[in-house]
Amino acid sequence: MRAIFGLILFLLASPISCGSLEAPVESTETIEFTAMAWNIWHGGREDGEEVGVRKTIEVIRESGADLVAMQETYGSGEIIREALGFHFLPRGTNVSIHSRYPILEDVSVFEEFKCVGAVVELPNGKPLVFYSIWLPYAYEIWEVGTRLGRPDAELLAACAPSAADLAKIVALIDEKLSTTKYASSPRIIAGDFNSMSHLDYTEATRAQFDDYRIDWPTSHVIMNAGYMDSYRMVNPTVDRMRDRTWTPRFPEQQQDRIDFIYFQGGAMTPLASQVLESHGEGFPSDHAALTARFRLDG
Repeated sequence: MRAIFGLILFLLASPISCGSLEAPVESTETIEFTAMAWNIWHGGREDGEEVGVRKTIEVIRESGADLVAMQETYGSGEIIREALGFHFLPRGTNVSIHSRYPILEDVSVFEEFKCVGAVVELPNGKPLVFYSIWLPYAYEIWEVGTRLGRPDAELLAACAPSAADLAKIVALIDEKLSTTKYASSPRIIAGDFNSMSHLDYTEATRAQFDDYRIDWPTSHVIMNAGYMDSYRMVNPTVDRMRDRTWTPRFPEQQQDRIDFIYFQGGAMTPLASQVLESHGEGFPSDHAALTARFRLDG
């Protein structure tokens, strides 16, 4: 009888028995990860079916990217996924997501050619909502001579479709996530916007942009929705050639920043962001790759 009484006292005092009644504690670990936005140009095959895709894989691997918002995937996604050992979510032929981290859910919205979205599980167990998008433009304003003599209004009209589609995408993302457990999770929207930013074409930078000062609407759309431009936050001084993602393959064309990594979420902070445009055997795409390194507080 005394032995049984002693066992009861031991179990009541045991930290194991008490701990089993407590709710699990969510991770508060702060982590860092790198996101990339990259239009790989015709599936990365412009320099050859094998060599072009190999170079594309090498650029991604050497960048250290953990998440890739890819455009113009065009049949190369599975090859890239297998080489990197990443999780892969394509939608249609154009946009796709490559993720070092598990993909928990498909949260795609809008047209399949233009938008794919995923919830990924970060190493600290937290969810991150990640979108890869491609936006259209009305007519060419980057090739040689296509801006000559054109007034601001015509240049704005060329990029108006990107603003219109982006407004729909942002609204649909809000609607899609509002009824899920991911409504307040941090978000990234990245990709080829085919428009410049109002943060670049300012009065102070007229000399860099052929005396144009243009209040591009597309960047207003996403920033008015509460997203921030990760590249411009950590590179506040405008430098047209350093900043540009279009185009390392055609230096005679208009050089502009048209690929972006936007983010939303108070616990997420951009630490660094850079444009990648080199490879030892020649860069494989007409778009530079853009990376952003983030810290996410637990």
